[in-house]
Amino acid sequence: MSINDIFKEMFSEKKRERELKFQQEIIRKSLQDQGHNINDFEKGLELLEIEDYENAILYLTRCADNDNSQAQYELGLLLKEGLGTDKDTVKAKEYLIKAYKNGFKRAGLLLRELRYEENENLKKDIDIEFENKISDLGFTIDIPKNWIKLDPKNKNCFDAVAIDSFDEDIIFNIKMQVFFIEIPDNMSYCIDLERIANNMGYIESVNFNNGNCNGKLICGEGIDGTYEYIFVSKGTRGIYDLRVIVDKYLEPIYEGIIDHIIYSFDIIDKI
Repeated sequence: MSINDIFKEMFSEKKRERELKFQQEIIRKSLQDQGHNINDFEKGLELLEIEDYENAILYLTRCADNDNSQAQYELGLLLKEGLGTDKDTVKAKEYLIKAYKNGFKRAGLLLRELRYEENENLKKDIDIEFENKISDLGFTIDIPKNWIKLDPKNKNCFDAVAIDSFDEDIIFNIKMQVFFIEIPDNMSYCIDLERIANNMGYIESVNFNNGNCNGKLICGEGIDGTYEYIFVSKGTRGIYDLRVIVDKYLEPIYEGIIDHIIYSFDIIDKI
């Protein structure tokens, strides 16, 4: 069974809205701490609520020019949809990229949507060769040969970090990594994977055996327009957290690759 089939229709709109509100509160607090004009920002949002887009643009532009990331996002959205102004996807992307770089990750969703609509090359099937990696952290996994291999800063915890992007775009297509938590004195058998999965805060998890080892398969949807597939398992050395994060618009063409990566993962020293 494909990983995608396991988690169909398990994504939560309410979860995404909670994440967005949390991010908005952080932005407001940060702006206040930096002495920005919150009144213009709040007024712009109020005008958006009543769909007075033309006047909202006036207030939000002032905020966006002062690096208010949500204002940059809202302007990008208005320009993308042609609300209160002429539709301008080029200028929309400029604002959305600024918002994304400034930490407003929801801008990634619109950037991915625009990219998918404009690039036919992103809709083609992908044929990829894999190479097997034996990690010093005690696992093996297949990695696509043509992906960019990244050198992790902390090699005691991370390995098999690789990414596939499109023309060096700011937003990636898909990426993978394995995170390792060492458990001393061979005490890994005491670790409850169910509790670990629940503490991650994702919407759903299932017991899963990939043919090599047992664990928990967890799935979530990010506000940046990505799906995240996580396989958590344990060996005698510790806990392993394999993550594959994919652009939601490209997930169908990467589905076979996601399956291959997750099903190829194996722990060398099993419990």
